[in-house]
Amino acid sequence: MKQRRYKMDSPLCWILLLMLPLHVCAYANGKVQGACSSMTPEHGVTAQTSPAPFNITVNQTVYTPGEKIIVKIVMSSLPIEGFLLQARTASNDKTPLGSFEIAGENMQTLNCTTANSAVSHTSDAEKAGVEVIWNAPSKSAGDIKMRATVVANKTIFWTNVVGPKLTYQSSVASGILGPTLGTHIFCNILVIAFLKIRFEEM
Repeated sequence: MKQRRYKMDSPLCWILLLMLPLHVCAYANGKVQGACSSMTPEHGVTAQTSPAPFNITVNQTVYTPGEKIIVKIVMSSLPIEGFLLQARTASNDKTPLGSFEIAGENMQTLNCTTANSAVSHTSDAEKAGVEVIWNAPSKSAGDIKMRATVVANKTIFWTNVVGPKLTYQSSVASGILGPTLGTHIFCNILVIAFLKIRFEEM
């Protein structure tokens, strides 16, 4: 019995070739460096336009250079199969900022222009949520927002899920405590100087 051979220019071959990218671009292992800039997975479908059933939370909304911030992706109604998380300027410049630290086996850091500047999943197993630590840049980077792509399954995902704004503060002591503490010290000096003058006049 003769084996049937298909020529490369047959319709079946072209169909198989067109289907191949849809298969290889759905990275269940989270190695999505190709999506570092757009943060859009190549699943062959468009992202959802409805409000995302996930929230990004941070443990504080003011940061200083090098400070560690706890970042979470919290689900509300759907489990998480995959995600890509970055920190970007509030104006959404496409260059990720700072670096991430992770714990656990269901996530990994990625090098998106700089080391550990993004976090993603390691498998498409369902996750109840995500928690990582973000290390702020050592230099001024202005106001920052966490941004994520969150995947519920291969055909349902949301892009540009945005967290609260992190306001840059050059120094907690000078920026927050400084004015209050400085005012108290200045007032105390004036009171002491006034009392000293009155005492010498007596």
